[in-house]
Amino acid sequence: MRIDKGSISGMQFMFAMACYIQASTLLTSFVAAVTTQDSWLAALFGSLVCLPLIWLFRSLMVMFPNQNLLEILDEVYGPVLGKILGAAYCWFFITLASINLTDLGDFTKLTIMEETPNVVLLIMCILVAAMAVRKGVSLVTRFSDFFVTVAFSILVVSIVLVLNQIKPANFLPIFDQPPIKYIQGTHIIATIPYGELVVFLMIHPNAKMSRRDTGRYLLWAFFLGGFTMLFIVLRDVAVLGNTLDMFTIPSLVTLRLVNLGMALSRVEILFVIILIMLLFFKIMVLYYISVLTVAHLLKIKKYRNLVLALGALMVTYGLTLYPCPVRHAASAQETVPFIWSPFEILLPLLTFIVAKIRKLPVRKEM
Repeated sequence: MRIDKGSISGMQFMFAMACYIQASTLLTSFVAAVTTQDSWLAALFGSLVCLPLIWLFRSLMVMFPNQNLLEILDEVYGPVLGKILGAAYCWFFITLASINLTDLGDFTKLTIMEETPNVVLLIMCILVAAMAVRKGVSLVTRFSDFFVTVAFSILVVSIVLVLNQIKPANFLPIFDQPPIKYIQGTHIIATIPYGELVVFLMIHPNAKMSRRDTGRYLLWAFFLGGFTMLFIVLRDVAVLGNTLDMFTIPSLVTLRLVNLGMALSRVEILFVIILIMLLFFKIMVLYYISVLTVAHLLKIKKYRNLVLALGALMVTYGLTLYPCPVRHAASAQETVPFIWSPFEILLPLLTFIVAKIRKLPVRKEM
């Protein structure tokens, strides 16, 4: 049952995925607290480990080109177990949306709107996002190519501006951490953000892609987003070294060190603006997918009626998840990767295996 009849191009789908990954650059601080100056290695290892995961997502999209994730679960596991797993994914999507909404509120309050109550920032974000969500997938993903281009441009400019601050010695010593630290850092990167790309299994039927194009677009999205994340971590390590874990937002501190005269002394505002844009895009995608999931489970064809109600739930839920950013960071380092892994890795892999054993999907003969 296609609830949203809108469609997007394969390129639009690709840029949406790349933009989604770029939006998680704020979360590199979670890895920095674990692997410090070797955080770039964790980012690299996490990217390499997730290549098979991208292949897995591509395989599910090709096997079930006209079915979203919840429809795939129903066909593979049957209506009862499929609905139970679908409800679990519904919780997962809403939780992801609420956490990212809280991140946006905390970041905005910390950087540019210190006196504004957090709840006001969250409500403003939800109201603006709701207008796009009500219009469907076409509007939700429409400006993803623009966001990706701007993010790349600011990354290049920022690297040029901090060249005089870069010290190769900041990368030393390499491989000086206990092995468990690299495993933990790789796991964080693998689940946040790469594993979260499982959310796009909910909208891939809306993308006009051939079997061959599906793999190509997924890989390009993965490399575009991964390239951005890796070079941001490399830049921050090159400037901050083993003090990386001392800062809540290392990238913000890195850009605050830029001082090329009065005209270029506060370039961190560029980072703030683009990150708010990217986070808003990510929240909008998760918001849309959450609404779509609830509508599918409740068999509601007019999903627009759910938008504001679910938005209110996300704001309330987000405000109760973590009492402060420190608790959020600790949870992301120690707990969240293990909770997310079944949704992002284990269940998709099990679904693929069961579908192969049962020889699904069954092709109807004309």
